[in-house]
Amino acid sequence: MCMGYSLSKPSMEGYSCTPEQGHSAASPRLENSVFNVKHEIFQLTKLRSEPCEGFSKGILSGKKMPISTVKMLFGRETNCSGQGRFSMADCSHILGRYLPVYGPWPVDRMDTRAYVSQFSTDGSLFVAGFQGSHIRVYDVDNDWKVRKDILARSLSWTITDTSLSPDQRFLVCCHFKLPITKYSLL
Repeated sequence: MCMGYSLSKPSMEGYSCTPEQGHSAASPRLENSVFNVKHEIFQLTKLRSEPCEGFSKGILSGKKMPISTVKMLFGRETNCSGQGRFSMADCSHILGRYLPVYGPWPVDRMDTRAYVSQFSTDGSLFVAGFQGSHIRVYDVDNDWKVRKDILARSLSWTITDTSLSPDQRFLVCCHFKLPITKYSLL
């Protein structure tokens, strides 16, 4: 008896996860069933993220190949699925191509919380203001190395806002009670 399929699954009596003695493979019925995957989560994810059969059959003539987003949009417009819209699985399939699959990766580790952060207008710098009056400027193009590490001693608790000058030579920051402070990034 297979373990791990008890939650909301029909009985699997008579099925075996491993080939029985004297048989070279599991029964054909087992191979064609949905229970031949090792994990329920994998199966549920697969069912919820594959394009519907209407797209597969209507566009690819029964071939099991990846479907491009353009073809799926064409299929939606021509009502291949018969629904006139994308199903949740179709949406998941399309979004899975554009959302990151790997990551996120930590950039830095601080002992206090980050309260404000922003990218420069050209995206080459990233500024983060932390509790404890700490500001770090990261060089995005140089593997996120710290370009400038500022301890704003005049501020008592946390940085509430930061802004880079258009030429990226200066950084201004502010706090709840104290005036705006300017720092050179050179």
